[in-house]
Amino acid sequence: MNIVKFCSLGGIGDVTKNIYLYETENDLVIVDCGVGFPDINMPGVDLIIPDISYILEHKEKLRAILITHAHEDHIGALPYIWPKLQVPIYATKLVAAFIENKFRDYSIGEKVRVVNNGDKIRIGDFDIEYIHVNHSVPDSSHIALTVGNQIFYHGSDFKFDWTPIDGEFSDVSKIAQVGQRGITCLLSDCLRSEREGYTLSERVVEDQLEREMKYCRGKFIVTAHSSDIYRWQMVVNVAKKYNRQIILMGRSVEQAIDISRLLNYLDLPQGMLIDSRKAKNYPDSSLCILAAGSQGQAGSALSRIANNDHPHIKIKEGDVVVFSADPIPGNENFVHSTIDSLTKLGASVSYSEVNDELHVSGHGASGELKMLMALTKPKYLIPIGGTYRHMKKYSSLAQGMGFAKQNVFLLDTGQQVVFTDKNAQMGTKLELKNVLIDGIGIGDVGSIVLRDRQQMAKDGMVVLILPIEQSTGQIIGEIELLSRGFVYMKQSDTLIKEAIKNVRKAIEGNERRITDWQFLRKKAESTLEKFFYKKTARRPTILSVIVEV
Repeated sequence: MNIVKFCSLGGIGDVTKNIYLYETENDLVIVDCGVGFPDINMPGVDLIIPDISYILEHKEKLRAILITHAHEDHIGALPYIWPKLQVPIYATKLVAAFIENKFRDYSIGEKVRVVNNGDKIRIGDFDIEYIHVNHSVPDSSHIALTVGNQIFYHGSDFKFDWTPIDGEFSDVSKIAQVGQRGITCLLSDCLRSEREGYTLSERVVEDQLEREMKYCRGKFIVTAHSSDIYRWQMVVNVAKKYNRQIILMGRSVEQAIDISRLLNYLDLPQGMLIDSRKAKNYPDSSLCILAAGSQGQAGSALSRIANNDHPHIKIKEGDVVVFSADPIPGNENFVHSTIDSLTKLGASVSYSEVNDELHVSGHGASGELKMLMALTKPKYLIPIGGTYRHMKKYSSLAQGMGFAKQNVFLLDTGQQVVFTDKNAQMGTKLELKNVLIDGIGIGDVGSIVLRDRQQMAKDGMVVLILPIEQSTGQIIGEIELLSRGFVYMKQSDTLIKEAIKNVRKAIEGNERRITDWQFLRKKAESTLEKFFYKKTARRPTILSVIVEV
């Protein structure tokens, strides 16, 4: 009997950090390996990566990592995770180039094994088949995994676009052929399950970009996700029509476009491309700038322009800035702040909240999700890549298509489902945690550190300096208090003096000689915490330093 376990370590109940496991008695393969993004309750955290403890426990079974497409929430964790796993990575040509480029930044020399959509490969117990689908980045795929007489159709991010920019349609016939063989389980993107009908074609955006550029008297600046090659191609097409030169701004955009041009996924004539340092030699009306920073990231090319901090590009009246990307949840304030800054400098800013044709989703709406169900005709369904409300709506859509409610699994991250030739049922629930990336540190920021950061962000910090005579264990000299983000010391002299008085009283009130500095610190900190809360109703983080004299 064939037994296959499925489990998500991220990407279920969430729209990022996608990583999925398919496991037999002998073999284990991973599909996708993405990052997540911190929210406002994670100060200082750069990225979130999946917890791969379970994979490491079963590393002897691990055979490969299969990648569906080139977005960060599907490939971004590879530089952090692959060095611990050291197994072959399979991806289509453009996706492989993006991964290898990312690896070079981390001095990883691994080469990705390139597969073409339509290829079939054997990996351990698994027969793997890549199937082309439309998404907002070229060379995107679905993956069919066959084990014995069981077929799992992994339907990552997709839509059915009948007028795609590159002329490559989703391979509907191949999807139907796999469906005819009898699919055990469809694992489907569900992010836009709440939207009626069908997602608009990318072509809609090109028409809108042309309308915006046609009446632009100054510089035309467009920002989007760096890997959205279709979007960049549309901008280039329109710029060519209106005789504008192209300037690339931001390392991520430059790298994505360089790779795509090299592999013939993007047509940008060499003569159109100029360096930003030469912008002053051209009239503003002949410039089109492709800029990184669609999420309002601090330090990005667009952020520097918005803050009037870029050495070569300055905003003037008549310039147009187009945001051709929606804010990732949690980034709305950063994006709106950037828009405000650009507007104050004189630019006319267009974004999806005022013009919903400047960006279309790469995810299928309810019509496309139901079409994939109809083409694959699975026995079981698992929605992936969405929050719980998206998953719940997907289940309703499936039931409306005639699927039994009990055959649609709404999972939590870490929840295994065990498939046999006869049935499917819930398995073990893995205990997982978020692994946080802060600078070059991996996993060294945990819940306690985050709680301290949140506390400091809320109420500030106070540093207490205690000069102690080593021989007597008594305070000598003056106790010092330093406030950072708690109170303004020049205006809080009375409060600070009273706080110091309370600390001195608490410590000197102990008649015995103190040699346990840890005890001393805790006593001083506890005294300050109680005093400050009583006086201000705030709880600053207290850091005490003992100076032995």
